[in-house]
Amino acid sequence: MASRLAACEACRKAKVACDHKRPACTRCASNDRAGICIYRTTPFKRRRVSSSTPVQSPRSNPYPNPGFLGSSSHVAIFNEISPQDYHASDTYHASEDMTMLMQSQSTGENILLIQGADVLRQLLNTFPLAAMKDFVTFWLATGANLALAEPFTEKCTENMTRLFTSFSQEDNWHLAYAQRLTQNSREPLQFNSTSDMESFSAQFLDQKFRWESLGIFLSAVTRAAIDISFFPPLFKTEKDQFMLRKLSTKLSDLALDIALSLDCLNDLQLVLQYENCIVHTHVDGDQSYHSWSRLGDVVSSMFALGYHENVDKTKPPIPIFLAELRKTAWATTYSADKNIAIFLGRPPRMSKRFCHFQVPLSPTSSDQVSNTSHVEDEVVRWKTDTPICYRSGIRWATLCSALKEDVLELLRSKQRDNFSQKASIIRQKAETQWAHLPPHFHLSGSLKECSGDAFERDLLASIRLDQLHVLFLLQLSFLDTLTEPDSSILDISDQMLSLVVDAILLRDQLVNSGTGLVWKIAHFGLPAAGIILLSMLKQHRTLTEARSSWSKTILNLGIFVAQVQVGSIVRRGDPNYALVSKATQTIERFLDSIHREGIQSPTQPPPHLGENGDWASFFSQDLCDFETDFWENLAYHPSLLASDPTLPAI
Repeated sequence: MASRLAACEACRKAKVACDHKRPACTRCASNDRAGICIYRTTPFKRRRVSSSTPVQSPRSNPYPNPGFLGSSSHVAIFNEISPQDYHASDTYHASEDMTMLMQSQSTGENILLIQGADVLRQLLNTFPLAAMKDFVTFWLATGANLALAEPFTEKCTENMTRLFTSFSQEDNWHLAYAQRLTQNSREPLQFNSTSDMESFSAQFLDQKFRWESLGIFLSAVTRAAIDISFFPPLFKTEKDQFMLRKLSTKLSDLALDIALSLDCLNDLQLVLQYENCIVHTHVDGDQSYHSWSRLGDVVSSMFALGYHENVDKTKPPIPIFLAELRKTAWATTYSADKNIAIFLGRPPRMSKRFCHFQVPLSPTSSDQVSNTSHVEDEVVRWKTDTPICYRSGIRWATLCSALKEDVLELLRSKQRDNFSQKASIIRQKAETQWAHLPPHFHLSGSLKECSGDAFERDLLASIRLDQLHVLFLLQLSFLDTLTEPDSSILDISDQMLSLVVDAILLRDQLVNSGTGLVWKIAHFGLPAAGIILLSMLKQHRTLTEARSSWSKTILNLGIFVAQVQVGSIVRRGDPNYALVSKATQTIERFLDSIHREGIQSPTQPPPHLGENGDWASFFSQDLCDFETDFWENLAYHPSLLASDPTLPAI
């Protein structure tokens, strides 16, 4: 006797016949209701009324997913035991009851699902889905994209309207969609060595859309709402723009939380996790604990998936496109970890000593060296026709981050033995890497003279700033204190500040190529400006230097202050406003003192020598600390206070 087949939920509630086809029955497919054509897991099982104490719902998995287990784990030992060493009949096999347990949902997952469904309904009832799709498409047309999710952004955007077709016809349509997304997210992503991008992507598109797919789309919506200030189909006012950004970020967070709660780590989930972290750096700020903790979660997932090991030696072999995606994920996470650690003055969480250092190939290129196990002995060569793209930018940023890690170790070293030799090796590596970079990646002249498009112009600026930042940190390691900058670090700071000011002036001709303008200002511009101010206050310029060099530097500082004050970079209420505005107030004090008294001649001794010594003691011993405290201490330099004692404290 053939077993009964259950009707889908839509047909069951409507009390009509169902032909039981999957993934969508004929009736739902013909009525554009495929998205809510969902079949119950146990349709004919009656709920028994029990007088006993209710039992807590089991986990979606009876045991947690352990993830990658390395050579020091007990698994490595037991893997050495051959199957012939024990009786095969004693091997445990999961029973049908256990399978049923694995398919059930925990209370926590149900709560997340309901929350996600509610925010999904609120978002789609507030902003038209078709308009959001057009919004992201317009943003992509500018040359912008999600750096790691780049291969999937457009695919996920196109498939949004295919899934959500008729969500207003059912009272609980949002719950049906949330259940469908959860059901799809439970399915593992299948692939083999011959798989291609299309077959891999088909597992999370169309009727197989997952929470991860939705999260990637929403991350793109949030990023677009940050970059584009006016899009009439969605918003015309700042209030509506903020509401779109808030709702899309909230639903993206829930999409990620639901995917993580299923305990099914996969490549797409890691991609979403990284992009969600980047979204929070824009929404909450680079100093926010939310951004910091989410980056730590990305690092944890990276290790749990084992992508810190040699991806090319994965067993069984994986397709090339997936290997490159995993290398890109490792590289961009490693780079973000180093730069955020430097920016915040905190220890990095990823070390190349415990990772297989690997950078992705550029598209259409095969220019990676065969042995990249030892960074110290590695020289990454590029093909001359390497395209200017996100992956190339990630590749360069990762190479620079490896050198920054070396400098951080140098800064933390308590022993100065062989210090100059170690620093010389780092400098030589930096120069070699720069020399091997294809000529069209070098920014020749000013940013204004660059003939590339908006994306290329922004990426070339980022590449040059990363190179200068390595040299900046290296010169910083030679200083005993921040209050005694030398001419070498001052020259590098001048170049960094000049390039950041060019980026500020040309911001309408730039497209985010991986780092935004505010990050360039905070991470590169502010440390450079701080060193310049310290140098000018201590009068460390030599007598033979031309006075025009002062004029250009002061002009750049003035432009920086003016642009911040008019609100063209950050405005009150923006995430990074506090940091940038405090630095701006200190720079403005310095410029005011110059206009009142003029720049003191280098041959004259600086005033208030004793006071300067006391003032210098307030500075952090961390030479990489250019955050808020740095600017507050700098604001109380005696030279600035002496020019106008009535100036209010910052």
